[in-house]
Amino acid sequence: MIGLAGILAIAGLAAGIFHLGKREAPVDPQFSARSAPLPFSGRKVTVLTNKPHLRSAEMLGDWFREETGAVVRNVVVNYEDMTRRALEDISSASPKLDVFMFWYVDLGLLVQASALVDVTDVIEQRRAELRPEDFIPSLYDAFTLYQDRRWALPYDGDTHVLFYRKSLFARHRLSPPETWEDYLNAARTITEQEKTRGIYGTAIMAPRNPMIIVSSFMNRLGSVGGTLYDPRTGPAVNSPEAVRALTAMIEQSRYALPTPMETDWEVSRDAFLSGRVGMVEQWTDIGVMAQDASQSLIQNDWGVVRMPRGSGDQGRHCAALNAGFSLGISERAPDPETALSYLLFASRPDITLRLNLINGGIDPVRLSVLYDKAYLDFAPELAPAVQSAMQNASAWPRLPQAIRLLEILTDCLIRALEGQMSPQEALDQAQSRWRQILEG
Repeated sequence: MIGLAGILAIAGLAAGIFHLGKREAPVDPQFSARSAPLPFSGRKVTVLTNKPHLRSAEMLGDWFREETGAVVRNVVVNYEDMTRRALEDISSASPKLDVFMFWYVDLGLLVQASALVDVTDVIEQRRAELRPEDFIPSLYDAFTLYQDRRWALPYDGDTHVLFYRKSLFARHRLSPPETWEDYLNAARTITEQEKTRGIYGTAIMAPRNPMIIVSSFMNRLGSVGGTLYDPRTGPAVNSPEAVRALTAMIEQSRYALPTPMETDWEVSRDAFLSGRVGMVEQWTDIGVMAQDASQSLIQNDWGVVRMPRGSGDQGRHCAALNAGFSLGISERAPDPETALSYLLFASRPDITLRLNLINGGIDPVRLSVLYDKAYLDFAPELAPAVQSAMQNASAWPRLPQAIRLLEILTDCLIRALEGQMSPQEALDQAQSRWRQILEG
């Protein structure tokens, strides 16, 4: 176990190593900075990451080695396996992982399992360097805070925006959707006119994966003022707003790339980048990929807007914090000193900006990145949509039971999409099972 005194001692050590990414010059001017011994030469840090983040993780590891001398070993798993792998490691006789990347929804589960080091005091000690006030407010607490303590730092600020193909919209005299009614009309128009050519109006992601299908549902639920869970009253998955959101999703699916239950992140991405769909609600890094000639057939033929506004008195533009990843130190890290140094390094403002200037699957977590000229130049069409989305983003529940709850909701959503149950029946069943788990 790494006690409070130990973590503060480590923070003190790191304070002598990092000064906003710049080491002090050597005393003897005839030697270059590289001739001085690097602070963690011969050390290793092992980091749990996922496949979509591998490129950014590898580059981050290279930068960290250049500055500190430590070697980074990335353990890559599917994102649905990350939490299981972290829990297995802390329970093993010989833990291997120093740093966990994890889906922010799993924060409560990991804290309850004593898997993460409490870094509250480290963040406060390093406030001038880390600038926590610069983290995007809508995600900072959601990604790091549990039971009034901070256990991690934000890494990838995932939310959805709506991408569309300009030439298809122009051909059918459509405007970028402002409302979900506009979205349905565009999906229907394009599919009915283009399906014989293998082109569909939209791609809706609804595979049996909570991170994916619940993201699609949350995009619609938040826009009509709904939520999955209210801390005061409990589950709200069968609210009138939820039924409206699921009903709309089912109707829209009629005009989507066949079939939504087989459309995951990769299928949706590839369909849009190859020009086979008119719209996708996707994570923001798709905008970077769309301009990359090695990945895309639609360079300069795409646009992006914030998620559509819902109808009714509570209708609004409301992107959900779909996916989104944090970095935390394992409570049983083999090398806690190097682990802390890696966490601080990865979270520095200059490093987070560098991560957002590569095609590495990373979305902004800092306000300074959103408005930095380099980022605006790197993603000129994308940046305004991300800025707008992050102003009103809503977080998912981070209860220790969150995974079980979301798996139940996933099953019920699929039953409704497949026509086995009505939206009301499916969500009533989810509500009942959520209450049983939370009250049991």
